[in-house]
Amino acid sequence: MRKLEDEKDTVYSCSKCGLCQSVCPIYKITKNDCTVSRGHFIMLSGLIKGDLKMSNKLNRYLDLCLKCSACSKFCPSGIDVVDIVALAKAEYFKSSSWEKFISFFQKIFFFNIVLKSKNLFTKEIESKKFDKKVLYFGGCKNKLSGNSYVVKILNSCGIEVITPDFDCCGIPFFVRGDLENFDNCMQKVLKTIKKYGNIDIVTTCASCEKTLKSYKKWDSDLNINVKNIFQYIRENHLSLKLKEKKSVTFHKPCNIENFQDILWILNNTDNLEYKEMENYDECCGLNGLTKLREYKIMLNLFKLKRNNIIESEAKTVLTSCLGCETALKAFALGKYKVEDFSEFLAKYIID
Repeated sequence: MRKLEDEKDTVYSCSKCGLCQSVCPIYKITKNDCTVSRGHFIMLSGLIKGDLKMSNKLNRYLDLCLKCSACSKFCPSGIDVVDIVALAKAEYFKSSSWEKFISFFQKIFFFNIVLKSKNLFTKEIESKKFDKKVLYFGGCKNKLSGNSYVVKILNSCGIEVITPDFDCCGIPFFVRGDLENFDNCMQKVLKTIKKYGNIDIVTTCASCEKTLKSYKKWDSDLNINVKNIFQYIRENHLSLKLKEKKSVTFHKPCNIENFQDILWILNNTDNLEYKEMENYDECCGLNGLTKLREYKIMLNLFKLKRNNIIESEAKTVLTSCLGCETALKAFALGKYKVEDFSEFLAKYIID
């Protein structure tokens, strides 16, 4: 299992240039250097050298990180900040009874009770048979919504969809620093994948996609090919036409890697009017939903996103991440409708 100490060279490589300040959603609100990557890495350098000890206060600053990766994309040193913060959180997790309780509650109540009971009422359909096959990694989203919309879209592309009963990819545990449960999730997913041999994996969730691809950091011998469903739609030049005219805007999840495919679909679907909102690619603040003690900071973040959606004058906001969908719905206040993009396409597309 990787440790923060293993990444000390990466931590030391931070030049403290401060460019991360210009893109960090939290820093824009707090103006506190301890809440941005530069401040995090100064503290983590002290932690590794033994000048500082892991504490509740240090963890509080790490916990303010939204894991949006905006700073990583802007970092001259190319540091994966989310990865380092998670390893640092793991140091705190080891001695925190509260963090362990939350992780235990998450595992037992949400994943073992809520999702599995919800799965009893979701609609599952059998895919048509085609020469080309893919594995659908539905994760939590599949348990909540079923597989019907994914099967409908990919069958339209001439692709057969195999839907094993995958559990969570493990990202909720990873960002909390619970690396043991993250590893358990990863091993379960990989065990299922290996049953089907060398076959592409498709997902509809940006966070699941990024997490599955990150498994290579933990297993260098791993060789799996993961794609988002929107890549298949564009690659197969699927002709899309909605049954009725719709006006939408789109919230780009932080973890999406192929927004160009989504943008192509938005601009090439008949009867679909796409209205780009201001700062469409800024974090929705999902991780802020768990930070109740920082409610003033997070409320400002949610208000900014909600106002940008409203000002776009679109009645529906689309996204492609279960977490983003949850956060956007939580603060919609009836001002707009929130839908998963792939579900939206399957619902309104003409067969």
